[in-house]
Amino acid sequence: MNLKTTLTTPGWHRTLLLRRTIAAILLLAAGILFTGSLLSTDPRVVVFSRDIPAGTEITAQDLELQQIPSDLVPDQVIRTPEEAIGRITASSITAGEWVTAPRFVGTELVSSLTEDDPTAPPTAPPTGPFNMVPLKLADPSIIPLLLPGDTISVISHQQDTGLPATIASGGKVVLVGDTAAADPSTVLIALPQADADAVAAASLNTPLAVVLTGDRAG
Repeated sequence: MNLKTTLTTPGWHRTLLLRRTIAAILLLAAGILFTGSLLSTDPRVVVFSRDIPAGTEITAQDLELQQIPSDLVPDQVIRTPEEAIGRITASSITAGEWVTAPRFVGTELVSSLTEDDPTAPPTAPPTGPFNMVPLKLADPSIIPLLLPGDTISVISHQQDTGLPATIASGGKVVLVGDTAAADPSTVLIALPQADADAVAAASLNTPLAVVLTGDRAG
């Protein structure tokens, strides 16, 4: 039976031929896709493999490699899992997000939060370098309202009058204690070194609070 007769005559011969043809086409397509993936020059970057809460130490199980077009690779992306393992997340993570340095507590995050305001006048004094200081709040009820990057002032009270006293202003929230592993009354903030020292010293013998003063305060 020739091919034309097989195709035009109903029966198991035609069904078998059609199945074999479809299987061959699918196999060919799979081969083309596989070959294309081998020849692709797109870079492989690290992405988060699952949802991760803030304040979590990253393990290998939290990461996976993913190939993406080079024109979509974000700045400060991490390309090997070893660069991220052991670091602490600064905010909650969603599975599938690209792993970038500012997502972790560290100098890159502080730099991204405290970079000079481009709208400030040229004569404005520099705002860095910044140090990170953990701050245990007298009233932790504000912590759920804080987000990384928020601008805050650190407030205490004058011992003799009870009036409020500003210890430091212009601080940036780095990490809030919103996980079981962290102290829920503690917030990590970034401040210029002198202000960070003043806040650390004040926290030894007086209760401290923070006031939201940035854009979100309005």
